[in-house]
Amino acid sequence: MGITGKEIVTISIPNGELDNDYTFFEDGKVRRNYDQSIYKPNLEAWLNAATLPNNDKEKILKACPAEYKSRIKTLLRK
Repeated sequence: MGITGKEIVTISIPNGELDNDYTFFEDGKVRRNYDQSIYKPNLEAWLNAATLPNNDKEKILKACPAEYKSRIKTLLRK
């Protein structure tokens, strides 16, 4: 998919020892960099902010820096 808009912020919500980072872009795209397991690290997936699972949205908003929270909330609702 690739970058199609300006990057806003990267939010990390690790799963134990496994990385789980979400980078949000102005156009609503999200790049997820994550480890599936210790044997399958450094994977990448392109998602749409609005289609993220609700439990991930909650974790993202909790970990989101205050200065980006309203912007990220808007993207997650689209």
